[in-house]
Amino acid sequence: MTENKNVKRRGITLNSPSDARRIIRRVVDKAFATGTELEHAGRLSQLMTCWLKAWELDKISDIEARLSALEKETKK
Repeated sequence: MTENKNVKRRGITLNSPSDARRIIRRVVDKAFATGTELEHAGRLSQLMTCWLKAWELDKISDIEARLSALEKETKK
């Protein structure tokens, strides 16, 4: 008996901070394209805060990798 154990989901999956940033960009772009940015200013502000946090998470991993490389270089 073979069953599909994978649950099918609708929408978009979030696996990394860059996925969240991409989705937030889509929503913000749509708000500006339709001219509803002022009506949804509070929501857009929250989305931009989330975008910034996701960006910081991406940059922290980059900084940690560079720091590890520097530490490894100085131990030689």
